Amino acid sequence: MTETSLSSFASNPAVQKALGLIPNLAKLGWRLMKDPRVPVKHRAVVAGALGYAVSPIDIIPDFIPFLGQADDLLVLALALNHLFSAAGETIVREHWDGTGDVLEIVEGVVEWAAGLVPWPVRRAVKRFLASD
Repeated sequence: MTETSLSSFASNPAVQKALGLIPNLAKLGWRLMKDPRVPVKHRAVVAGALGYAVSPIDIIPDFIPFLGQADDLLVLALALNHLFSAAGETIVREHWDGTGDVLEIVEGVVEWAAGLVPWPVRRAVKRFLASD
């Protein structure tokens, strides 16, 4: 991670808030994945994003400092945002037991992560998510 990337990471309020809420975000994601009211195809997007994040094959290889992990973070954040949109605000809030507005937190992380990833990668991920 470069010094600029580290300072950007450390100073972003949305990222700071999300880091403190990782357990609650994971629990929310799990609950939404099990909720039958959320369409299966949208749950499959999150499953695919998790597979991508743990896969050694990436758009930006993980051996490239920081950017190699930033694309994984962007894909996961976009997939969660996609799942939250598909579930709807009512269902998301029903499952959320953390503090703060979960939708604002995830949107902030998506915006931050998107700014770190090169435009062609962002465009490809957005096209993929929009194709369902």
